[in-house]
Amino acid sequence: MYTDESEEESEEVDVYRKKYQLIVERCEVIQQDNERLVNRIHQVKKILKRRRKERKFLMDRLDMHGDNWRNVPLPLILEDLSSEQYPSNKFGGKKGTLNSGTSGSSGISNPSTKRKATKVDKNAPKRPANPFFQFCQEQRNSAIEEMATIGHNDLTKIEVTKHLANKWNMLPIDDKKIYYDKYEKSKERYNADMQMYAMTK
Repeated sequence: MYTDESEEESEEVDVYRKKYQLIVERCEVIQQDNERLVNRIHQVKKILKRRRKERKFLMDRLDMHGDNWRNVPLPLILEDLSSEQYPSNKFGGKKGTLNSGTSGSSGISNPSTKRKATKVDKNAPKRPANPFFQFCQEQRNSAIEEMATIGHNDLTKIEVTKHLANKWNMLPIDDKKIYYDKYEKSKERYNADMQMYAMTK
């Protein structure tokens, strides 16, 4: 009798121990994500600081040469912003700028040159997928089969992605590390391929 009770107590303890372990692992994953975000914020702050220095340097140089850059109108930026904010008026806005003079025509040339640049970069190496996306690519088919076995048919992409996100969140840290290691190696290959691509251009 006592052995049965002790076995039940040990099983209950094991259940709580597993739950505790899952919570600890989840907290560690969140901490790692937070550390990455803090690191990214620090990098962005450094970039902004460098951009401010470059901007001040350019402003001082222009003032040194007596350039009247402060009084230069900025209609192109305003037109570009309005076209981005109101995409439904995109074609109408372009037609209006064609008849409004040289500033409107040059306003059209900038987006077109950007589109041409992206077309050329189709030959460039592709960026590596992040760890979660790699996980989704590998596990998507098995997730769909798994959900179908419990009666979930005609699944949408959002439903499958949510299921994969739950599986990713419950994934042990050691298993996640495999995907993060793959991502870091892919980034190294990507940077090397980009250097080679830049040399051949």
